[in-house]
Amino acid sequence: MSVFTIRNKYLDVYDPFWLCRVLALKAGTVAILLFLCNTFLSAPQSPVLYMLTTLVGVIASEVLPSKSRWNKFSNFLSVIVLLSMGSIFFGLLSYFKISLFLFLMVFTYIVLRFMVKSTATATLPILILTWGLIQLEGGSATNFTAVANNLLYYFEFGLMGVITIAFFPDFTPHIFKSAFIRVLESNARHIGDPNYRNSNPAVLAALYIMRTKLGQLPETYKNLYESIVTFQAEYMRPHHLTPDEQTQAKHILSELAQAVSNKKKFSDRQNPLQAESEPELPVRSVLRRLIISYDQCLA
Repeated sequence: MSVFTIRNKYLDVYDPFWLCRVLALKAGTVAILLFLCNTFLSAPQSPVLYMLTTLVGVIASEVLPSKSRWNKFSNFLSVIVLLSMGSIFFGLLSYFKISLFLFLMVFTYIVLRFMVKSTATATLPILILTWGLIQLEGGSATNFTAVANNLLYYFEFGLMGVITIAFFPDFTPHIFKSAFIRVLESNARHIGDPNYRNSNPAVLAALYIMRTKLGQLPETYKNLYESIVTFQAEYMRPHHLTPDEQTQAKHILSELAQAVSNKKKFSDRQNPLQAESEPELPVRSVLRRLIISYDQCLA
């Protein structure tokens, strides 16, 4: 089974929302480019420090919420600038222990004060501080000539990250659909359960992942997300469904999950919902709207 499929029974246990697969593929791509780049460069110190800085920036560009590919570029450049400037300032002050200590206090306050306001960037301050301290062990620049030289290498290695972000395939639909499958699987398990609540952690996590990716997807995915939320609010409540109705609903949801996994429209499959002679399910229109919204994503 290919790692590029939306559903993989071996990987879904550890990576239910396809995020780790995207990060692994992107990290592997930028690593190859970085090693090729390093073949033609002679870094003034261990090239691993520059390479890891670029790698961290590329991963951050994928993890931080972004509305477009240009926003990913912005996130990447911001992280690279923060990491490189933190390292450079730490290096310049490394011989002045008291100055370094005072700078560390001020710098820590500034990054915590302005970056912890957002949950998306809350982890960056500690990363920047840790990165600056690690760089001290790798022979940081201690004069302005070395600083200029280091900045050049940050730029050259960082260019490999820009190339990766620009040409790496867009797997955002995979992430969205993988999360959608998790919702459908959870719903199929809990249809008719009188104790089920919409605060189910797996469903809430999947909905959050889908919502963070909407800015990078077509309008049809926004309609699908709205249909999923409506479905959760209206359908996934105790409606005293009969055993036959529960079986039918589970079948339809399982069929829809299979259609999503195979990247096919649900309307292409034979299913009970299409039969006009079938008795109406409670809030049947909500289920029908969910299916129509999904099919429109593949139109």
